[in-house]
Amino acid sequence: MPTAQPPELEKEHIMSTIAPLADADATPGTAAIFREAKARMGKVPNLLRVMAQAPAVLGVYWDGRGALAEGTLPARVQEQIAIAVAAANGCDYCLAAHTGAGRAAGLSATDLADAQLGRASDGHAAAVLAFALAVNADHGRTGSLALEQARASGLTDAEILEVTAHVAVSILTNSINNLVGTSLDFPRVARVDAAAA
Repeated sequence: MPTAQPPELEKEHIMSTIAPLADADATPGTAAIFREAKARMGKVPNLLRVMAQAPAVLGVYWDGRGALAEGTLPARVQEQIAIAVAAANGCDYCLAAHTGAGRAAGLSATDLADAQLGRASDGHAAAVLAFALAVNADHGRTGSLALEQARASGLTDAEILEVTAHVAVSILTNSINNLVGTSLDFPRVARVDAAAA
């Protein structure tokens, strides 16, 4: 007999091809992540519920994001990376989620729109986004050229590695959302038209 969906899932019809996990079906470790997410965000986002079908995947994401949050890159720059990569990869779910998080981290409407295009008014953040989009586009295959350009732009080795890790986490979430059609439970964000910007 199927488990009843939690109330927050009943509000919106879920169309994903991998069903979000209900609270009643969560393992103890998953339930702990759900509780922490709810305390932080006021809800358990649908992406986490989809990932929870494979607790190891949820753990990789949750622990990875937690570790990176303690890194050298400021929260606003972390969100700019996620927005730029989500826009490049066509992930509406991550674009919406990270636009809200970016707003909470202090990014202006202009900053948020610019991030979709891989731009930033701050020179260091702009260098971070350029490197992030290069890694996203070719997965590091340009090798020393990408490293030289990042270093010439003032990125430290720690920043280079952290940006690469942020891109990897974004590729994971973008791919899952695009693959399964995770139902949007954040306010939809319009994509910025590069030609019009």
